[in-house]
Amino acid sequence: MKKLRALNGYFLSSTQAMSKLKEFQLTTNITQYRDQKHPKKPLQDVVTRWWSTYRSLRRTRWLKKAIKGLIVTEQVTIEDLSPVEWSILHQVEIALETMAYWQRILEGDTYVTGSLVCVAIYKIREAYVNIISSAEADPSVIDLTRILLDDFDSRYQPSSSGKVTYFPEDVVGRMNRYVGLHQYFFFSSFLDPRTLPMLRIIITEEDYKRLKDDLILKMIELSKSSKRKIESAPSSQEPAKKKRATNKGKKTKDMFRGLNSNSKASMLQSDDNQVHIDCIAQLNRYIIDAESGMCPLHDDDDNFNDPLMFWQNNQVKYEFVAALARIYLPIPATSAPSERIWSRASRILSLRRARLKDDLVSRMMFVKENINFLRKHYVDLVKEERDEHLHASIHQELEFLPPLELQNDQDELDVGQDDHLLNF
Repeated sequence: MKKLRALNGYFLSSTQAMSKLKEFQLTTNITQYRDQKHPKKPLQDVVTRWWSTYRSLRRTRWLKKAIKGLIVTEQVTIEDLSPVEWSILHQVEIALETMAYWQRILEGDTYVTGSLVCVAIYKIREAYVNIISSAEADPSVIDLTRILLDDFDSRYQPSSSGKVTYFPEDVVGRMNRYVGLHQYFFFSSFLDPRTLPMLRIIITEEDYKRLKDDLILKMIELSKSSKRKIESAPSSQEPAKKKRATNKGKKTKDMFRGLNSNSKASMLQSDDNQVHIDCIAQLNRYIIDAESGMCPLHDDDDNFNDPLMFWQNNQVKYEFVAALARIYLPIPATSAPSERIWSRASRILSLRRARLKDDLVSRMMFVKENINFLRKHYVDLVKEERDEHLHASIHQELEFLPPLELQNDQDELDVGQDDHLLNF
C-alpha cells in the first residue's frame, strides 16, 4: 500500500506526469481507455474513508496498463510494483469489494434502504468468511481479512452459525457504541415484501419468531392509539341533552344490578383479544403473499422495486401491517444523503458568494435538488402564479429553460463513484 500511494502521489503531484497519463489514455488503442468519455486520473485513499482505499485500488488497477506503458517507454521515472504485489493488491480489492458494493447501495436516496441493512450485514460477513477459507487467497490477504472479520463481529455480534443477531432492546458496548443493528432495521426488513423471504436465511428461527411477536405488539399498540384518537376526536353532532334522573330509572338499575354479564371490563378485554387476532391474521397473510414473490427485489431493468408502492396498493388488505410499514420503511440506512446535500451546498455558498442571503441559498438548493420534478411539472406550477390570459405563453418558455443536465461532465467531482461499472 505504501508503494501504491507513492505511485499515485507521483502522478497527482506532477502536472507533467498527469498530462502524459491522460494523453496515453487518449491516444492508445487499448479498448478500455478508448471507450471511456474522459481520461481518468489516480485516486489517493483517505485515512478516515475506508472505502476510498477500495476505490484507490480499483482505479489504479484500471490505469495499470497506462502506467506500465509510460514506465516502459521511459516517459516517467517511478518504481513499478512487482507482479506479486499487483496480485496481492487485487486480492485486497476483492476483500473490500462486498463492503463497498453494499455501502454504495445503502447510501442511495431515491429508494428504500433501511430494509436492506440486515441483508448487507449478512452478505459482507459471508464474503469475509469465504476469503479466509479460500485456497487461492494470499496468506497476507487472509490475515487482513481476519482482522476485518474480528472487528466486524465485535460490532454486530453474529450468532454461532454466523447469522445476524436480533437485539429486541438497545445494547451499548465498548466506547459507548451500540452493539448490533437497531431494531428498526429488522422491522423494516420484515415489513419490506422484497426482503422478508430473506430473513429466514439470515437470522435464526428463534430470532425470527421473537421479531414477529414484537411486530404484532407494535401493530396492537398502533391500532389502540388510532382508536383512542378517533374516540377523543370532537363529534360533529351537537351533544345530546342530559335527561333528569328519576326514581323510576334508579329502581330499574337496582333491580338488574349484577345481572349484566357484558361489563365494560369484559368488553374491553374482548376488543383487545379481537384486535390481537386480527393483527396475527393480517401479518400471516402478508407473510404468505411476500414469500410467494408478489414484490421481487428487482424489476426487469435490474432496478429496485418500490415496496412503498406495494403497500399503497395493499393498505386495505393489510391495514395494521401497512400502518407499521409507513413508519419504518422510510427510515434511511445512513446519513449519507443529507451529507451530500451539505457538500452540494458548499458549491453554492462558496468564498466568492459568502454574502448570499440564506433565503436565496435555500431556494437555489431547492431548485437544484428538485430540478427534474420542477421541469416535469413546470407548466402546472407556473399556471398557479399567473393570470389566465398569460397561460398561452408558458409552453413556449419550455424551449428557453436550461437543460436538465446543468453540469458539465468534466466539471463533476471524480472520486471513483462509478468505477464499479468499469470492465477490464
